[in-house]
Amino acid sequence: MNLYFLKFLYILIILLPLTSMADTPTWQIVPSKSSLTFTATQNGAPVTGQFESFTGDIHFDPNQLSANNIKIVIDMNSITDSYNQLSDTLKTPAWFNTKLFPLAIFKSNEFKKIGDKTYQSKGMLTIRDKTLPVILTFTQEDYTQNEAMIKGSTIIKRTAFGVGQGEWADTTIIKDDVQINFTIKAIRKNVSNP
Repeated sequence: MNLYFLKFLYILIILLPLTSMADTPTWQIVPSKSSLTFTATQNGAPVTGQFESFTGDIHFDPNQLSANNIKIVIDMNSITDSYNQLSDTLKTPAWFNTKLFPLAIFKSNEFKKIGDKTYQSKGMLTIRDKTLPVILTFTQEDYTQNEAMIKGSTIIKRTAFGVGQGEWADTTIIKDDVQINFTIKAIRKNVSNP
């Protein structure tokens, strides 16, 4: 009898993570209500821009963080700014080199709660030909069965990703730190109907 119980327990331990993964909600980004912006510092003044096109493969449930995973894909050619002078420059080989590297990708399956409705996601960010660890901090602004909204940010070192080469690798004029802010509004894709 003990042997049967142990076998049952073993099978249960194996199957529980699979059940948990299957039940993790899948979310679809609502582009018109989502944003991805960045702020750099040039000559002591903030310089801002945004990426207008990005998609996500999001599996997230605040109640089962170990089963969550996300993949965000950013169209680097969708970069814009108020005057389009900055964005045109940033597409060039010395910066994002969008002809050769049209996409930036963030992947994560590591989440932890750090406060009331506040979380951290540790993952890998690929820009150009560099992939480095990045930690996102975000707050759950809204979360229901059908809709969710988060707001968050992170800071990256542009030179670590090879962004700004040649004379632009010097961080005297354009600082190394770049802040990224994001708002993601999403709707749940796999809601089961009673």
